[in-house]
Amino acid sequence: MTSFRTTLSAAVVAGGLAAGLLGVAPASAEPVPPPAPVLGEVPPPNAPPKPAEVWNGEPVVWFSGWGGRWGVWKNGYFITLSSNINTGGG
Repeated sequence: MTSFRTTLSAAVVAGGLAAGLLGVAPASAEPVPPPAPVLGEVPPPNAPPKPAEVWNGEPVVWFSGWGGRWGVWKNGYFITLSSNINTGGG
């Protein structure tokens, strides 16, 4: 029983060291994604009023995706601040 515990402990330690070494290896450099649009698009005439100029430190812009909405670009994602102008919903 003692030799089994010793062998198991040694295997766990060796596996942990191997995983640690693999995690420390330098990763391949990924290209930087293109910056999100800051100015947005020109809103259509039937767009609802702009809810604010700035939200959470980011400029509020018009985005025609998902039927058209006001929102902000944050870390490459668009956070919507208004409803879809075609359906009035999400």
